[in-house]
Amino acid sequence: MCGITGVFEYGRAVGNVLPETVTRMRDMLGHRGPDGAGVHVTQDGRVGLGHRRLAIIDLAQGAQPMSGERGECLVFNGEIYNYRVLRRRLECRGARFRTNCDTEVIIHAYRHYGDECVKHLTGMFAFALWDPERERLLFARDPLGEKPFYWTVKDGTFLFASETKAILAHPRVTAEVNTGVLDSYLAHLVVPSPNTLYRDICKLPPGTAGSCDATGVRTWRFRNVTEPRTFLDVSLREAASRVRDLLAQSVQARLMSDVPVGVLLSGGFDSTALVALMRDQVARPSTFSVGFDGAHALDERREARWVARHFGTDHHEVTVSAEDALQALAAMVHHQDEPLADPVCMPLGFVCELARQRDVPVVLAGEGADELFWGYPAYVRSLRRQRELRAFQRLPGPARRMLPRLVPASRRGRSFDALVGAARGRQLPMHYPLGLPASLRSSLLVPGRYDSPWTPAEAKDDETPTQTLAFDTQHHEFSVRLPELLLMRIDRFSMAHSVEARVPFLAPELVEFAYRLPVEHKLDEGRTKVVLRRALADVVPERVTNRAKQGFGAPIGDWLRGPMGQVLLELLSAPAMRRYFRAETLVGMVADHQAGRARNEWALWTILNFALWHRVWIEGVPPDELTDRMLGRCTVEAG
Repeated sequence: MCGITGVFEYGRAVGNVLPETVTRMRDMLGHRGPDGAGVHVTQDGRVGLGHRRLAIIDLAQGAQPMSGERGECLVFNGEIYNYRVLRRRLECRGARFRTNCDTEVIIHAYRHYGDECVKHLTGMFAFALWDPERERLLFARDPLGEKPFYWTVKDGTFLFASETKAILAHPRVTAEVNTGVLDSYLAHLVVPSPNTLYRDICKLPPGTAGSCDATGVRTWRFRNVTEPRTFLDVSLREAASRVRDLLAQSVQARLMSDVPVGVLLSGGFDSTALVALMRDQVARPSTFSVGFDGAHALDERREARWVARHFGTDHHEVTVSAEDALQALAAMVHHQDEPLADPVCMPLGFVCELARQRDVPVVLAGEGADELFWGYPAYVRSLRRQRELRAFQRLPGPARRMLPRLVPASRRGRSFDALVGAARGRQLPMHYPLGLPASLRSSLLVPGRYDSPWTPAEAKDDETPTQTLAFDTQHHEFSVRLPELLLMRIDRFSMAHSVEARVPFLAPELVEFAYRLPVEHKLDEGRTKVVLRRALADVVPERVTNRAKQGFGAPIGDWLRGPMGQVLLELLSAPAMRRYFRAETLVGMVADHQAGRARNEWALWTILNFALWHRVWIEGVPPDELTDRMLGRCTVEAG
């Protein structure tokens, strides 16, 4: 795992890329790669590539930027899990390798397959490869979006990086707010690709490649796990057997490492399954859990300890207090780059820091299992409402459109959004909106022109309403929520502490099979993850299998009733916030939340993330200085 960045002055015959500029950009990513650093600038000064290395495979070799025999130059972030198989295939075609690392495989794959090389790679990756013969830069992001790739164009110069902070370190780039996507941010807790909250900075969507040459930049989709919208005709027994085989293969592949590998353990089904499947391959693996002072409903450490004892792991824990969270706020926003308003960012940072302190730089995590196998209670509730919503949809159009107007403004929450979707003839995905409902977004944002938060894919003519809802839900999960929020939160906060996180449930072959399993293979009479539970019944203890889902979160409601709420009030008093939000409405929401009259934690946490991001990345206040200000303010309030 690494950090990559680069500059290509494609609009100039003679370049002016300076090594010190690329070095400055590269070193903004030092946390992503403390084990090595490199810079390459071409002789004509048009191309500069920078790399920070976290050494996981072939520790003695594999330095980057890596050059090929024909002058190609590559910077790569991630892991190619099929690199040994791909290497043997390429050697049969005459490739000669100088290292034992997966990085070099990409160079030879490009030489033999051209742009199609991305279709031969299995893993998590983001890379950029300079081809001097074609004077062209090829870049790509993996099919599930596990690794990030940001880019922009300024005056004939193409800039890219693993995190936007490296792009912002270039002298031609100025941080400005992309106001048109604020509605999307509030709806999703993150801005969906290809946009970001920075004006003119893009993020490459999952499964997308691109090129830059003298004609400019173009991108194309090379793999889309959300298509086609078809279900597989397979029995539950056959499906469970196939899921078991694919998941076991995925776990084995993701144990590929020359350094220790551990597990982020919640004690729930998904992380326990990972421990169970790796126990025969790793002697006494390390496991890591996080808990909270005084927040027993969100603290899963008791169950994690039970699982650790059951499997005999080397278990470690960290406890996060409200004061810890307050002190970590500014650092959290610094590592986010753009707001990821998921409270899980906070405990993830602490537990990944714990893994690094215990000298375990690679961890497995259970991300993706709930999305792939329908593990959330919201799925159960949504399907139970199907009969009523279908009856509502059979009403005449005028009646359907009239009924939502009769709902009082005070009751227009997420259920109201679902009603509006049904009134329009197509129900909304089960986790949409994940963040703030439409009426609340409208009441908070100042009037303006905002992009549509999300547009569903075209439905097939023969889909039933339930099938359409199922595919719309999965499309939303795998095109927005999973790649841009859940995977980016674990990328940011593992790499913030120089830890590589791997997600076995998102092996492309497993995703493409399980994605299209019939709904009844995932949900049956309110029981979630039916096929996965059956697939792992012999290795996951019944205590874990039968335990109700708790969910990984953070006690932001409690935190916002304390000093963190005062921090938000101070941020809202700044004139800058009034350019985007109705501050008076937000101040009232803080007061209601702190007085216990309402539970506004999700909305307030989302705004707090934006306000802190604006202070650090738009206004330029250093994170350390902002932390000192917040702590000083809280000390004064306490006095």
